Amino acid sequence: MPHPLHVPARASLRRAAATTVVASVLGAGTLLASPAQAAWTSGVLVHGGNVLVCKVPLDGGDLRVRVRLDNRKAEHAHIGLLYRQRDGKQTNVKVRAAAGKQSATKSLRLTRGDVVGSGISEVTVGGLGGTMRRASIARC
Repeated sequence: MPHPLHVPARASLRRAAATTVVASVLGAGTLLASPAQAAWTSGVLVHGGNVLVCKVPLDGGDLRVRVRLDNRKAEHAHIGLLYRQRDGKQTNVKVRAAAGKQSATKSLRLTRGDVVGSGISEVTVGGLGGTMRRASIARC
């Protein structure tokens, strides 16, 4: 006749099951991370302001490139810029953050052949920036 499990064995089994469930939930959270936890590439860094970009692949080889400004280490406001050059025409989106803050996220759609770049400026003065390779941008 089989012997019933002792209470310590049942407790160990429950702990093991609970550990497995917790690990599964944490693993799923890592795979389904929100854009706030996405991998970001530093586009331009100046005076504590950091323009961050990441990309999302779309159909047909297009990309959606997101931009935000991490200004948490800065002592004054900055404006972050993401731009696209297509057929001699430039399109851009700007994000702004006060000292010690982080901006909202904006994005641009890129097609094959587009040139992409980022920049940063102070609110009252011109800034700096430059182009980047699509392959160098981290995936969101």
